[in-house]
Amino acid sequence: LAIEYIKDNIPAIVEAFYPGELGGDAVADVLFGKVNPSGRLPITVYPADYIKRSYFDMSLRDNGGCTYLHYSGDALWQFGDGLSYTTFTYEWESGSLGERTPSIASTVAVRFKDTPLQYTVVVKNTGDMAGGDSVLGFLKSVNQSSAPIRELFDFGRVFLQPGESATVHLTVGPQELSLTDHRGVQSIRGGEVEYEVQVGSLRAKFYIHGPDVELFSLPRVQRRHEARQQAKRKT
Repeated sequence: LAIEYIKDNIPAIVEAFYPGELGGDAVADVLFGKVNPSGRLPITVYPADYIKRSYFDMSLRDNGGCTYLHYSGDALWQFGDGLSYTTFTYEWESGSLGERTPSIASTVAVRFKDTPLQYTVVVKNTGDMAGGDSVLGFLKSVNQSSAPIRELFDFGRVFLQPGESATVHLTVGPQELSLTDHRGVQSIRGGEVEYEVQVGSLRAKFYIHGPDVELFSLPRVQRRHEARQQAKRKT
């Protein structure tokens, strides 16, 4: 879907996808202000030149990448974009993790499943209309070339009256910090890895240091990899 002209000349778009029998009523309620829209795009909308990529190219990372995880170009609309008839502001809760920059050992990060990193955001409705908001937390690995450009790690949903505030807790666990290699081994990578937490315009950082720590492996993938290596050695 490439609609650059609309992007440049139309102030807003209502995307209903497949709304069903009552879709017309739902769209009318949004257009006439009976309902305040609060949806988020579940896809990336690419520009027209994205079609130059081969239809048979299934690589997520090569040739500019694809999906919000790996696409490096300028999307018309990003995964998670959305508009509302009201406005919201985000702030890190005072004294919370978002205001610090911890450095954590990889052997400790494995235990985040029981005690995850928690980022607390204060959301305030600063507009004149009640509305809902989905608070999306993205994680970016700054210095790991094999990691996604950014990845959704958690989200929270609030509905606020004008002037009302609420707190949303977003947690980072070991799964969000791990990468799976070509052998099917999922691990938290060692070294000194810098991560950036993104929530709206908010930014925070933390570091993971130490050795690689394996979370789990896929035996079938490992056996397949070992068989390939043996075949190479024989030839």
